[in-house]
Amino acid sequence: MSGEPVDQVKPEQLVSRLASDHEPWRLEAEARLIALGPAAVDLLVGAVKHANPAVRLHAVHALARIGDSRGIGAVVGALGETENLGAVAIAAEKALVEWGAAVKPELLRAARSGTVAVRARALRALGHVGGADLEPELESMIKDPEPAIRTQAAAALGKVAGERAVDRLAALLQDPDKWVRYGVAEALLRLGSLRGEKVLESARDDEEERGTHVQFWAEELLDQIEELRRTGRAG
Repeated sequence: MSGEPVDQVKPEQLVSRLASDHEPWRLEAEARLIALGPAAVDLLVGAVKHANPAVRLHAVHALARIGDSRGIGAVVGALGETENLGAVAIAAEKALVEWGAAVKPELLRAARSGTVAVRARALRALGHVGGADLEPELESMIKDPEPAIRTQAAAALGKVAGERAVDRLAALLQDPDKWVRYGVAEALLRLGSLRGEKVLESARDDEEERGTHVQFWAEELLDQIEELRRTGRAG
């Protein structure tokens, strides 16, 4: 494939090469599709629904790099992928963050409806994209009936609003779901707040999680709290 003049390779052929077992061919085909720009968008949107997950993954990457708004809906739709441990969904989430502010309306729609997994991924992406305009939506979602949505909305609100979110997040330290409490305690610590310390101590001492990653995660965060105290950087 390498060395072929671009004008001798039809876009449809490039899409088919995204399914190759030879990774350099796939990467070169993706690069050529990106170079085609808007002319490749419709084909790539179709490729996001291809039977081969490798094609779907490369299509998601290419659409984000091209940045044409016609591709946003397809990439947001890929947040629901579950094949191969959600590899395409993970790629879609990263691609949407790379895309930037233009994806916020579609991500907000995904965050309000759909499966819990899709909503959670959309919220994570929104947190990374950022923007003060997201605060009202995120604040409403920290009251969502689904624990995973409350957790991700709180983390996103922390990223978007910074220290201004501390009081709103701290209210969730009393959440009936321990995973919400644990996630919020970490989000607060990322903002320099120690208000989640007791929750992290509870996580460390949680008998159900003894010897699991949760215990070690909590111990690491408690060590960070001690470092903040020692250096006088605690909020």
